[in-house]
Amino acid sequence: MSKPFTVFLFIGILFLLGSTASFGQSHNDPPFLQIQSAENPITIDGVADETDWLRRFDFLVFKNGFKPGDVEFGVTQHLLVDGDTYLDTTTTIVKMLHYGTDLYILIDSDDKYVNKWGNSWEGDGLFMKIRDGNGIDREIKLYFNAAGTDPDIVHEEQVVGSSEGVATKKTGTVVNDTSQIDAGYLAELVIHLDVLGYAADVEEVAINMNIFDPDKQTGVAGEEWNIGSFHKSWWGTEWGNSRLIRLADRPMKIAQATETEINLDGVLDEDFWVGADSVIVAKGSYTSSGGYYAQWGDTLNEYTDQSEAIVKFKHNGTDLYIGVMSNDSSVCKWSPGWEADGLFLWMTNKGDKRPAARMEIKNMYFSATQGTGAVFELGGAAPVGSAVGASHEPEGTVTQTETNGADDGYSLETVVYTDYYGYSEGDTVYLSVVIWDMDYASADAYDAHISDYAPNWWGTQWCDVNFEKQYLYRGVVLAFPSQIEDQTLIVREFALDQNYPNPFNPITNIRYTLASKTNAKVEIFNILGERISTLSNDIQDAGRHEVIWNGTNDQGKAVVSGIYFYTITTPQFTQTKKMVLIK
Repeated sequence: MSKPFTVFLFIGILFLLGSTASFGQSHNDPPFLQIQSAENPITIDGVADETDWLRRFDFLVFKNGFKPGDVEFGVTQHLLVDGDTYLDTTTTIVKMLHYGTDLYILIDSDDKYVNKWGNSWEGDGLFMKIRDGNGIDREIKLYFNAAGTDPDIVHEEQVVGSSEGVATKKTGTVVNDTSQIDAGYLAELVIHLDVLGYAADVEEVAINMNIFDPDKQTGVAGEEWNIGSFHKSWWGTEWGNSRLIRLADRPMKIAQATETEINLDGVLDEDFWVGADSVIVAKGSYTSSGGYYAQWGDTLNEYTDQSEAIVKFKHNGTDLYIGVMSNDSSVCKWSPGWEADGLFLWMTNKGDKRPAARMEIKNMYFSATQGTGAVFELGGAAPVGSAVGASHEPEGTVTQTETNGADDGYSLETVVYTDYYGYSEGDTVYLSVVIWDMDYASADAYDAHISDYAPNWWGTQWCDVNFEKQYLYRGVVLAFPSQIEDQTLIVREFALDQNYPNPFNPITNIRYTLASKTNAKVEIFNILGERISTLSNDIQDAGRHEVIWNGTNDQGKAVVSGIYFYTITTPQFTQTKKMVLIK
């Protein structure tokens, strides 16, 4: 075993040096957005009725004069391109999610005049640039730039097969018609980052977004510069890339097995912690889901101690070990309330993710007494004796005071006896990890303009359908030793990956995941819906699979260039994706 202080300080220095210089950001023109994982792939139909879109997460609002909110962020700049007055001050909400390398964008506009700007190429909707894996900026447009009466939205892309977009017009909207007031539109876009050259572990992508809003025109030549108005807003710069999206929130972690009993002292000096799967829970982290800095609107306050917590997972049988290492320089409770630094864990019974069934496990610095360690508590109907915990404060940390200078962080160890919650070895334990970060908030230092209240989480903060609109847990697999060797055995969901390469000529790989042993049929269809080829149709084991299509039909004849669709069908799951054959 290694020395506890050496391990703690060394790792702390490592993740300090490896982090972004500052995660701080205003709620106007943020330099980046942390993009949450969708639980399931989004159907691109312009309806936006998936549960994932209802969740509470940070999003952009394109509106002139917009005042930000807790999760609502204003954009960079607004410009009235044409017209004396911008009368239809449209609100356009832009939300983003990702599922692996698929980036989803939802555009929700209340535009009262949806139209093309005269005979120009512009029209209501989205113009964006996204930097591809080779550093080249690529344009994607999803906008109403077609002439005529009530045309549909137009989708354009520079890289064939890299995106798909669809819109629905809200009831009462008639495009290019000024005889009535429109209700706006909903649009959905998916960008296939793998087609743009990004690997599966992509973490950050540069983009810019423009929302065009011409008003009171019918898409006829001569109207531009003469009738109505044209307003645009952008995040980043008007025509280039200067903002980042962080593809965060990996939804699953593997708790590797150990036969070593934990010494529950909060130190994390057992050898098994080295190399344990982990998430970094912090503002702007690539691995956690989100966070909230309560003082974002206070111009006198600055979030200076943006600490990070490494949360590690191991297991011994059904005992789930959770280790936390924080570099927090102000370890304290929130003296005006109950909240405190430390770990707040939401726990589920196996198979029951209802909000009413959530249970609390807390290892937090609740005591207001100077120099005390964390207090361990169970709540929310958690079974008595179902978890235990301990804390460790290095020599330089004196909790609950600011008179002793900056703290040197803390570490926590928590053991959850998951069999109390119905789990067995090999199961995926669903939970939500919240790391509270209260700074300069002890009784001897609290100041409303200095103290910081900043929880961050992997999952959701409250797992509460009323607050977060939908609740969300993340999975930790209690892996058998053999599962670490063979990752296919830990699969718990069906999935169909984007083919690679795409576009292709003439061979492409199609990968998919089966959650259980089942019959799986993989078929190729042309743009008319005619079946071209069946690549597999048999009973297959759970896990990862791959088939290859060589661009031929069932008779072995090469097919022509164009758009094709591949579909996987099982008794439990079906999904279709698009690919492009170029010769």
